[in-house]
Amino acid sequence: MKQLILFICIAASAISCTKKTGALETPIPKEDVNIIVQETGEQNVYRFINARIGQTATARWDLGNGQTANGDTVIGKYPFKGDYTVSLTIFNGVTAVQKTTLLSLNKDNVNLDSVYVCLTGGPDSLNGKTWVIDSTRKNGDGSADLPVKIINGSTVTPKDYTNTGLYNSSWTFWLQGSKMTYKNNGYSLCHSSRIAEINSIWGAFTQTGTVGGDPYGTYTPKLSPQQTWTMSIKGGLHYIQMQGGAFIMFYRGCADVIEYQVSVINKNEMVLTHYETSPSGRAGWSDKYYLVRKGYVR
Repeated sequence: MKQLILFICIAASAISCTKKTGALETPIPKEDVNIIVQETGEQNVYRFINARIGQTATARWDLGNGQTANGDTVIGKYPFKGDYTVSLTIFNGVTAVQKTTLLSLNKDNVNLDSVYVCLTGGPDSLNGKTWVIDSTRKNGDGSADLPVKIINGSTVTPKDYTNTGLYNSSWTFWLQGSKMTYKNNGYSLCHSSRIAEINSIWGAFTQTGTVGGDPYGTYTPKLSPQQTWTMSIKGGLHYIQMQGGAFIMFYRGCADVIEYQVSVINKNEMVLTHYETSPSGRAGWSDKYYLVRKGYVR
């Protein structure tokens, strides 16, 4: 009986090793290395198949969207329209062979982009998603980790706006229509040298005092009560552009658009960084804001 079991195991092992792969004796012709492209039924989601499925060593893919994958069948997701070069590399028994195909898309599907979904709650979030300043941040020792920081090179200056009412502001983003609402309860900050600029371009600011050395006052965005936003990707990083007079709490000045790098984002937390571009003397300065989903409790 033991001999029979041993024979069956050996036979099964032999069968499992019969998968054909490219070998020196029978290399796969280079012209037979191809990519099969299949639609999945979801916009901008495609299935890519090694045409010699099961006959090669591990197939390696560059999906053209910054993602790589291994296997005979892989899925590629493309949130944004454009041209993407998808490449397949296999070993044909003699050398590595690469085949490419061009995928051209004429529509966006931002539902596939996790940053858009985290920011807005996704297409099913009819009320949008609201963010507030993370005013209860703590360091490891339990001390306050202030949620607004001004950075100049290696110098980081935390700004404390506790008990000013500024932490009561909120920002709501919708995916549909790229709508947003900056609810500041009437108050915002504006750099002293940029008051004329904000009033001529973005809204109406009237200084009523200072807090932490910064001008403080009433502010109404140019488009009220609702503004708009867009998103762009530069160097693999997401940047939010706010239109209509919305900004994150402190208007520091800008060249032509109020823009924030999405430095960190997940379902409940977000870090936005504004890189100062105007005046030119402040090149290299940035402002970092820590936000959380409204209602989120650690």
